[in-house]
Parts: sequence; structure tokens; C-alpha cells
Amino acid sequence: MAVPCFGQATATTSQLKPVPLNSGVATLAPANSRIDFVGTHEGDKPDPRKGGFEKFSGKASVGDDGALESVAFEIETGSLWTEIDKLTAHLKSPDFFGVRENPKASFRSTAVAAGKADGEVVITGEFTLLGNTQQIKVPATVQTTPEGLTLVSDFKIDRTKFGMNYGQGKVTNEVQLIVTIGKATKSK
Repeated sequence: MAVPCFGQATATTSQLKPVPLNSGVATLAPANSRIDFVGTHEGDKPDPRKGGFEKFSGKASVGDDGALESVAFEIETGSLWTEIDKLTAHLKSPDFFGVRENPKASFRSTAVAAGKADGEVVITGEFTLLGNTQQIKVPATVQTTPEGLTLVSDFKIDRTKFGMNYGQGKVTNEVQLIVTIGKATKSK
């Protein structure tokens, strides 16, 4: 299954460089993974704003059968970047991420279920942003080979459920997140 990937037309897990597994665990870092986002404005001219995070850490665990068992990330919110310096500064302010008061965001899976097609999964987990934790479901395409693990996930969250309420009516509440395991983080 092809899944949109930030800044690319499409990417599939076969186009990624597998992250090696050590005793069934892939160590996730900017050198082998990326977390990107796209926010848009309301109305006829959405002006998508693309960005991501340059600093995070995580782990993904795979069972003996090669199936994804868990995934977790901890993100340094102050490492946020966008294509526009003024926007980056505003997103770091208390209006959005409030990086001084909320230096970390995190995701920890609580369940992984098989999806409809081979290689597809639905990851249920707890996402913490601005000190608020919500359960979310994340669709992903996963591939495990002798070389390691790749994953592509493209989904949306409602930022207001985490208390990020600035700009309602001007900025859409839904923010697209793209998580890729097997492709290095892009710096601005």
C-alpha cells in the first residue's frame, strides 16, 4: 500500500532503509526515522504549513513472528521546525506547543492489531501533548525483513483535544502527522 510521505509523492515500506533489530527491538532516532506534520488554514486557500521535529527517541518491538508488538516515541517539542522562521517561533509559543512549559510530547502504544491488508496494522496508544493524554488509533504499513523494520503512517489528530485551541476558525483543528521508520529526519 502506498502512503503519502512528507515532501514526497508517495513512499512504500520497500523504498525505505530498514532499521536493524537487536533482540527484536529497533532503536528509533532522527538518523533512521522522522516525525513530520502538516497544518492548514481554514477556507478556500488552505496554505499547508509543513514541518517536523529534529530531536526524538523511541523504540519499536517485533515478535519472533516478525509482527510489530509495540512502538513508543518521546519528542523534544523545542526541536520543532517549519519552512517559515516566523511560523516556527509562533508554534513554539504558548499559543501552540508552549515548548518551555511542555518540553516533551510522547506516544506509547497499548495494542497493535492486524489491518485489512497484509502488512497493515492499527496501533492504539496514548499520545501526550501539552500535558494532556488522549488515546489515538494510528494506521500504519509495516515491513519486517532480516535487515530490520520499516513503517509508514499517515494520520490526523484533532489538536483541540489536547488543549491547542489558538486560531480556531482560521487554522484547521485537524493536523496531519506522518511517521516514517526507515528514513532519516529532514532538517530545515
